[in-house]
Amino acid sequence: MALATKNLWMALVLGALLAGCGRPPARPAGVPPRATWGGQGKRGVFLQVGAHQGTLWQLEVWDRQGQRLGGGTFRLRGFAKADLSAEEVLGWENGALQLKDGTWLVPEATVTR
Repeated sequence: MALATKNLWMALVLGALLAGCGRPPARPAGVPPRATWGGQGKRGVFLQVGAHQGTLWQLEVWDRQGQRLGGGTFRLRGFAKADLSAEEVLGWENGALQLKDGTWLVPEATVTR
């Protein structure tokens, strides 16, 4: 009986520790209030979603320290979306935003004339 109680307490402590790991970090001073946390671990980002037209989205992205990672027009590669939220973010990788459904938002190349 004592072993079962000990195992239960260990499971509860472990569960509490794991639940605490999923919390978003504190918002750095340079990140606007409209930006929300999305993603997991080191790949997570603060994301501010602006207007979109078709597969083009206006995004601003910051890391957990408040350093701006990217911003501007991003093109959706994958499934069409009518809306985008930070909860869909898997992480930031090589200048692009990966979403949980396997789609990517990649910076749109600017045309200079």
